[in-house]
Amino acid sequence: MNNKLSPTEYQFMEIIWEHPDGVSSFDIYNQFSQSLSAKSTILSRIVKKGYARCEHKGKQVYYYANLTKRDYEKLIIQEDIKQKMGFNSFQKLFAAFCGKKGLTENQANQLRKLIEEMEDDE
Repeated sequence: MNNKLSPTEYQFMEIIWEHPDGVSSFDIYNQFSQSLSAKSTILSRIVKKGYARCEHKGKQVYYYANLTKRDYEKLIIQEDIKQKMGFNSFQKLFAAFCGKKGLTENQANQLRKLIEEMEDDE
């Protein structure tokens, strides 16, 4: 994925995320007050960044999310942590949080299992 979504792009993506089976450009356009060309440009940037794809069906263009809202938010959080703190993995972040330089293999495995259990509970 390329770059974070701008606040306006994020608002457009929220409409796309609400429609996992696709949403027409017409339905998206009706949600916003910008000019038609501005709305088209915003959707084009979202597609170019890789967060959505579009398909032409007759005279309509339908948009589909390439990742879930939750996956997008996780990706952004991971990028922010890496950029601001220099950690490229949750294990390193967790170790630093606990005042350690790193985790043992056993600790890393336990942490992975805990994370998987938490994800399964959702």
